Amino acid sequence: MCDPCTEGEKGRVRSIMFIDKSLLDTLAVKVLEKANIETQVWIETQIEAGLIIIIPNVRGTYDGGVPSKVTGFGDVKEKVIGKIHTVVFNDPNHKENGPFYSALEDNCKQFVLAFRTASEIRVGASVIESFDAKDPVEEDTESLVLWNGTAVWTQKGQTKTIAIYDATDILDVFNCIEVPIV
Repeated sequence: MCDPCTEGEKGRVRSIMFIDKSLLDTLAVKVLEKANIETQVWIETQIEAGLIIIIPNVRGTYDGGVPSKVTGFGDVKEKVIGKIHTVVFNDPNHKENGPFYSALEDNCKQFVLAFRTASEIRVGASVIESFDAKDPVEEDTESLVLWNGTAVWTQKGQTKTIAIYDATDILDVFNCIEVPIV
């Protein structure tokens, strides 16, 4: 598509979703012209069931996918069999999230990663293969101690690229939930 008047999608990984792998087949199911992942009611139902975990405010990057290659045959030197995708993000909620990230490192293969840019949500087509969380401390006395998460997964075959959905109607699910102090 060529639209000379488009403003384009604004960058930055702004929110993260960890989606239970049991939902992988239902993510793209369309109901009334929208995929499940594009409807707030569906997402909220999955959050309440403990099948989607959202980190609403992060900053990060996505590498776009790096070709995964094997040695070819005949005149073909190499064959691309998929893409290795990497998302790196920073979470400013430090102290309370240590146990969560520790558990995620041990159980990452239970989840599919999704992330939000300005108005799009991108969803992996396979489970996270590795997740690393660290919380480096800088020397600067004004710096924040952040969780730095790195998620990696491989998509093979026809699903080498990551699916992109419209996030316009679900932006409210990415708001922080105020937890009352007891």
